[in-house]
Amino acid sequence: MSTTRLTPRGGTIFWGAVLLLIAIVAGMTALLGSWSWTFAVWLLIAFGGLMVLAAVIGAIARAVTPAPAPAPAPSTTPSPEP
Repeated sequence: MSTTRLTPRGGTIFWGAVLLLIAIVAGMTALLGSWSWTFAVWLLIAFGGLMVLAAVIGAIARAVTPAPAPAPAPSTTPSPEP
Protein backbone atom coordinates (compact mmCIF):
# COMPACT_ATOMS: atom_id res chain seq x y z
CA MET A 1 0.00 0.00 0.00
CA SER A 2 1.38 3.39 -0.96
CA THR A 3 1.33 6.25 1.53
CA THR A 4 1.73 9.04 -1.04
CA ARG A 5 -1.06 11.59 -1.19
CA LEU A 6 -2.88 12.08 -4.45
CA THR A 7 -3.50 15.68 -5.45
CA PRO A 8 -6.71 16.83 -7.10
CA ARG A 9 -6.57 17.25 -10.86
CA GLY A 10 -7.59 20.72 -11.98
CA GLY A 11 -9.02 19.63 -15.32
CA THR A 12 -11.27 17.05 -13.73
CA ILE A 13 -12.57 19.57 -11.20
CA PHE A 14 -13.14 22.22 -13.90
CA TRP A 15 -15.09 19.95 -16.27
CA GLY A 16 -17.03 18.43 -13.38
CA ALA A 17 -18.07 21.95 -12.36
CA VAL A 18 -19.05 22.82 -15.93
CA LEU A 19 -21.18 19.69 -16.27
CA LEU A 20 -22.76 20.33 -12.87
CA LEU A 21 -23.71 23.86 -13.94
CA ILE A 22 -25.20 22.57 -17.18
CA ALA A 23 -27.23 20.01 -15.25
CA ILE A 24 -28.45 22.68 -12.82
CA VAL A 25 -29.46 25.00 -15.67
CA ALA A 26 -31.32 22.18 -17.43
CA GLY A 27 -33.03 21.14 -14.22
CA MET A 28 -34.09 24.66 -13.28
CA THR A 29 -35.33 25.34 -16.80
CA ALA A 30 -37.44 22.19 -16.66
CA LEU A 31 -38.67 23.08 -13.18
CA LEU A 32 -39.49 26.74 -13.85
CA GLY A 33 -40.52 26.37 -17.49
CA SER A 34 -38.45 29.37 -18.59
CA TRP A 35 -35.06 30.94 -18.05
CA SER A 36 -34.22 34.26 -16.41
CA TRP A 37 -30.80 35.95 -16.68
CA THR A 38 -31.19 37.34 -13.17
CA PHE A 39 -31.65 33.81 -11.93
CA ALA A 40 -28.61 32.71 -13.93
CA VAL A 41 -26.42 35.35 -12.30
CA TRP A 42 -27.58 34.36 -8.82
CA LEU A 43 -27.04 30.72 -9.70
CA LEU A 44 -23.44 31.43 -10.73
CA ILE A 45 -22.84 33.44 -7.55
CA ALA A 46 -24.22 30.62 -5.41
CA PHE A 47 -22.19 28.02 -7.29
CA GLY A 48 -19.02 30.09 -6.89
CA GLY A 49 -19.71 30.38 -3.18
CA LEU A 50 -20.10 26.62 -2.92
CA MET A 51 -16.81 26.09 -4.76
CA VAL A 52 -15.03 28.48 -2.36
CA LEU A 53 -16.60 26.71 0.62
CA ALA A 54 -15.48 23.33 -0.72
CA ALA A 55 -11.94 24.67 -1.19
CA VAL A 56 -11.84 25.98 2.38
CA ILE A 57 -13.09 22.65 3.75
CA GLY A 58 -10.49 20.80 1.68
CA ALA A 59 -7.70 23.10 2.90
CA ILE A 60 -8.73 22.62 6.53
CA ALA A 61 -8.90 18.84 6.09
CA ARG A 62 -5.46 18.83 4.43
CA ALA A 63 -3.99 20.94 7.25
CA VAL A 64 -5.41 18.67 9.95
CA THR A 65 -4.30 15.42 8.29
CA PRO A 66 -0.80 14.47 9.44
CA ALA A 67 1.85 14.01 6.78
CA PRO A 68 2.97 10.42 6.21
CA ALA A 69 6.16 9.37 7.94
CA PRO A 70 9.22 9.27 5.69
CA ALA A 71 10.48 5.88 4.57
CA PRO A 72 13.30 4.53 6.72
CA ALA A 73 16.78 5.03 5.30
CA PRO A 74 18.55 1.87 4.18
CA SER A 75 21.03 0.48 6.63
CA THR A 76 24.70 1.18 5.90
CA THR A 77 26.06 -1.39 8.28
CA PRO A 78 27.06 -4.71 6.74
CA SER A 79 24.90 -7.66 7.62
CA PRO A 80 26.54 -10.33 9.75
CA GLU A 81 27.76 -13.30 7.77
CA PRO A 82 26.86 -16.77 9.03
